[in-house]
Amino acid sequence: MISVVVHSGEWDRIYHAFSIASTYSAIGRKVRVFITYWAIDSIAKGRVDCGHPEKNRIISKGIEEGKVKSLDEMIRLGKEFGNVEVIVCSGSMELLGYSEEDMPEWVDRIGGLAEQLMEGEKVIFV
Repeated sequence: MISVVVHSGEWDRIYHAFSIASTYSAIGRKVRVFITYWAIDSIAKGRVDCGHPEKNRIISKGIEEGKVKSLDEMIRLGKEFGNVEVIVCSGSMELLGYSEEDMPEWVDRIGGLAEQLMEGEKVIFV
């Protein structure tokens, strides 16, 4: 199994983590996407923030024009193959003051980093 650890809250990094997961899933590999720290903050708020106003404008325009999938669409695409599980870090959620109810419905469960590292044959950090 592949573990993709997403730490950054920047939209493009979260997006590409799910792009990697979707691609692995499409070729039949099981993938866990582990969301921690600032990525939790971004998904809970549902915001598009690439860390720079011009990048934000380009991405928002690309989504509006259908040139880029929304984050929700990219995640759903990966999950359609049946090989993607999304886990949110319990410790980071507590630190940032979020509860399970604050998470999008595509989050499968809450868990810890040790599990990701022990069970992943390959760990990709984004």
